[in-house]
Amino acid sequence: MKKKILVIGAGTIGLHSAFYLHQCGFEVEVLEALPENDESACSYGNCGMLVPSHFTPLASPAMLHSALKLIFDRKSPVYLPISKNISQLSWFFKFIQMANQKQLAKAIPLLYKLNEESCLLYRELSRISENKMAYSRSGMLMISTTQKGFEEETEVARIADKLGIETATLNNKSLKEHEPEIDFAVQGAILYKDDGQIDPVAHMNWLKTYLKTSGVVFHYNTTVTDFSISKGKITEVKTQHRIFKADEYVLATGAFSKKTALLAGIKLPIIPGKGYSIDFQKNELKLRTPLILTEAKVAITPFNDRIRVGSGMEFNGQVGKIRRERVQAMLDRTSEAIPSFKHKKAEKQNIWEGLRPVTPTGIPYIGRTQKINNILIAAGHAMMGVSLGPVTGKIISRLTDNKPSGFDDKLLMGG
Repeated sequence: MKKKILVIGAGTIGLHSAFYLHQCGFEVEVLEALPENDESACSYGNCGMLVPSHFTPLASPAMLHSALKLIFDRKSPVYLPISKNISQLSWFFKFIQMANQKQLAKAIPLLYKLNEESCLLYRELSRISENKMAYSRSGMLMISTTQKGFEEETEVARIADKLGIETATLNNKSLKEHEPEIDFAVQGAILYKDDGQIDPVAHMNWLKTYLKTSGVVFHYNTTVTDFSISKGKITEVKTQHRIFKADEYVLATGAFSKKTALLAGIKLPIIPGKGYSIDFQKNELKLRTPLILTEAKVAITPFNDRIRVGSGMEFNGQVGKIRRERVQAMLDRTSEAIPSFKHKKAEKQNIWEGLRPVTPTGIPYIGRTQKINNILIAAGHAMMGVSLGPVTGKIISRLTDNKPSGFDDKLLMGG
């Protein structure tokens, strides 16, 4: 008899978990609190970058130094409202504790390996979907507007080279050759040749359709309200509609994972980090390669039919309160660095906002808990949920099948 797995959450992490669990032959059902056609979550609003180049965790000395300078700037991409975060002091103390060179040395190889395997899995998924997900191995540009920023990115590129990541250093002339239809006002760029991209909306819609036609059962508008637990195991999941039972459970509710886990008595140190993105018409910026403006923390991705600009990390932010001065700063800094992108007014834009789950280590939680032995956690991916979706699902399926994850299980659970 096939083991039954209940996946809680139908974002990129939940869907990829369902995909690989189904591939392993398990019976899979998925619970999702949102309606079936709701595309408001982070899995749809992100910039769709697949980034082996992003091997440095949020919890790093450089990020800590940068964040401390940015959090009190009302127009910076990083925002820490003090009153909303007093209750999260233990999270920030843990973040500061983990932002050291020793921890960094452990995290870099792990994050690179996770991203590298995930990119390989995306290529397989692209073949299965006949590229309905709009995958491409496009490369990615890390662009710096200051000399200091360019020197820092050049140093990161040296670390990348040691990991085996192929990079190229571009001055203004070679950058113009790479992107001939774009005018830049920058110091230089690093091209990461192995990075890629997908259209997150196209990919999510394909994945949902594929899973449904393959026999995975979905339950939308279904919110978990409680767990029944006996002898260290979940025996049933209660929702507002009915009770669900399975052999094993996967918790993949993104920024709401902390709240959901607490229902089972599991403490997950995850806080939401709010971000913004805006879609523009394709002719607004004739860009060929996804890029990040390193000082401004702005990401730009050219999809087949539109351009997406995204930024922001508002700790403990709330959906429904758009801080337009920060969105305006994102647009201003983009047009300053890329004069080809004409100046825009934030109040005239259709702004997407969403919450990303952030851990104090900068590494997602993927694995089993010690408290309850039939639940697996798949949460805390921050800005890399889309990039790490497939590899997370693969790890979850391996662990459910009682096989080695292929990664450092202790680090993946906050050790």
